[in-house]
Amino acid sequence: MSDIDEITERMKRFPQIIQKMLSLQVKAAGILTVLVAAVFGKHAGVSALIGSVSVIFGVLLASKIAHKTALSKEPAAIIINVLKAEAVKIFVVLVSLWSAFKFYTALVPFALIAGLVLSAIISGASITKLNEDK
Repeated sequence: MSDIDEITERMKRFPQIIQKMLSLQVKAAGILTVLVAAVFGKHAGVSALIGSVSVIFGVLLASKIAHKTALSKEPAAIIINVLKAEAVKIFVVLVSLWSAFKFYTALVPFALIAGLVLSAIISGASITKLNEDK
């Protein structure tokens, strides 16, 4: 089994709406990385990729927690699961960004923020749009 097949198989564990959102985020992160690297250099491209990937990993982990909400019928449990998911996402993003600033000496902060913002916007916009399409 190739790496792509393995990743595809693992993605099937997520709800379809999350799969579509992650697909959009990965495509946008790839396009942004290539554009930023072509215009500003490889370190800016890597910085943009780090910003994007930090949000993507946060969404991956948070979606597992938020998906528990679908199984619950209690309003308080739903709110608690959503808050837990958002806290996990924020924590993952903060740790990723801290690690980037701490260990990547050639970091380009503007490119990092551009990647972060792009992924965050696509995350919110695509989940709203894909939810409407259901």
